[in-house]
Amino acid sequence: LKLLFCCSMYVSESTLGEQFDPDAYPKETYLLCELRWGNSKRSWKHWVRNDNHEDCHAEKCFLEKIFELRSSKFCYITWYLSWSPCAKCCHIIWDFLEEHPNVKIDIRVARLYNIRFAETRRCLRELALWQDRVTINVNHLASVSADYRYCWETFIRKDYVSLPRNFQRAITRNRLKLKKILEVSTL
Repeated sequence: LKLLFCCSMYVSESTLGEQFDPDAYPKETYLLCELRWGNSKRSWKHWVRNDNHEDCHAEKCFLEKIFELRSSKFCYITWYLSWSPCAKCCHIIWDFLEEHPNVKIDIRVARLYNIRFAETRRCLRELALWQDRVTINVNHLASVSADYRYCWETFIRKDYVSLPRNFQRAITRNRLKLKKILEVSTL
């Protein structure tokens, strides 16, 4: 597998800039994760990267190989994904949530993956129907620069935030696309 597990919670400045630029199209997928148990203010931070779409996707890797249910308390997971989940990963997330009723996942994405395929759009809509357990923010990472700044401060720890070129235009475009995908059809 061409998969990188990282013990550190930090990514490089160039990685965050390249991978979470909503107007760029890198082959890798990065998953930055923040995990909290119960009402604790403390969080566990981690990141995963896959650099070949044929291998284990970052979401699958995190859920099947990294995440450990360590408590009966409710677990809140926030993912900052460079690409939205593919159809297969949506199914993996559903299965995971069925197995772990005390977990909630907030998914924030920088760009949309393979939305030209009806199955991908359908799976994203179905995943969004788990409203009590899954939140797919309408391209939330890219929709509000505050999330980008938060990732910069949390996963890099730098004071200066450099937004990618054409950031706001790409944000708006991706946000509108995902909003349209997640709208419930009246048919």
